[in-house]
Amino acid sequence: MFADYSNSLVNLSCSVLKRFGAEYGHKTLPCADEWMGKGFRNVVVVLLDGMGCEAIDFHLKEDGFFRSHYRCGISSVFPPTTTAATTTMESGLTPAEHGWLGWSLYFGEIHKVVNAFTNQDQYERCAAEDYHVASRFIPYTKIYDKINRAGVGHGYSVSHFGTNKIETLDEMCEEIQRLCGQEDEKYIYAYWEEPDSTMHDQGCHSECVTRELEYLEGKIARMSDRLEDTLLIVTADHGHIDLSHYILTDYPDILEMLRLPISVEARAAAFYVKEEFREEFPKRFLRHFGEEFLLFSAKEMREKQIFGDGTPRERFRELAGDFLAVATADKGFAWSRNLPMFRSNHAGMTEQEMMVPLIVVEKQ
Repeated sequence: MFADYSNSLVNLSCSVLKRFGAEYGHKTLPCADEWMGKGFRNVVVVLLDGMGCEAIDFHLKEDGFFRSHYRCGISSVFPPTTTAATTTMESGLTPAEHGWLGWSLYFGEIHKVVNAFTNQDQYERCAAEDYHVASRFIPYTKIYDKINRAGVGHGYSVSHFGTNKIETLDEMCEEIQRLCGQEDEKYIYAYWEEPDSTMHDQGCHSECVTRELEYLEGKIARMSDRLEDTLLIVTADHGHIDLSHYILTDYPDILEMLRLPISVEARAAAFYVKEEFREEFPKRFLRHFGEEFLLFSAKEMREKQIFGDGTPRERFRELAGDFLAVATADKGFAWSRNLPMFRSNHAGMTEQEMMVPLIVVEKQ
């Protein structure tokens, strides 16, 4: 399932920009435009990491708060993963434009694969540099700055690392409520890392995930009861799928063709191939993995616009690799057995990973 960039998170983000009179570069989401056009003083988007459409259908009761306020499903971006999707939500740009394609990215200036958010060297497991690498080499303007410059309202981010920092879910809900009580028009984006963390550890259909989602649902429902003059939208960055891994060190005929370790994501893996093997690599790859992965060349990535439309970042070619292997089944890649491997993950091209909910509450 390819991302639908006419009905996706980038369109939701552009609807927010439109609502607050800021510039935006993609189509807006018609249903979101309708809700936001009703004149609510506060627009709140709560993004619960990993809570795709399949997760709420599987774990939550039909008459519960989330499912009873479910309006529709929309597409994430590609790859459907936190780094790409939340950066889209915070920028109004597609992954091709902002460049934060996945968890780990190769930067030629320092010859390292770096975890974009945590700034760790993916393979040395230490700080990549004494500055934040991704922020230096692929900066972007955040949606809050665009809204604040437009002058119609104010933009806020409530999370561990946002403009308004919190540590607990209770603090997140309390801060949203506090901001909504202020008189000015405002956009509030709130991010919480569950149920993604539990899914990675326990599998996406475990009872632990059910309990976590019920807990989140209860907290958000109680917060909603205390809001006034607020449009509340609850969504996610991606869904999840249980998986097993191919270990690349078990495939020496593949390793001999590579000039760098893999990057981006386990289920959307960038391969950097030596020049002399550019023609041979697809043949060997598809012989080993062709039933469970699609393989895109650099040219195909651009032509098919799998990372979205718009003008790609100048270093997009470096970030996306010579070939990109995208999972269509329950598999992922790991470079070696010494690196962490999750029981459940995301970033592939399945509906389970790609579709996220729009849960909408209108508080007059």
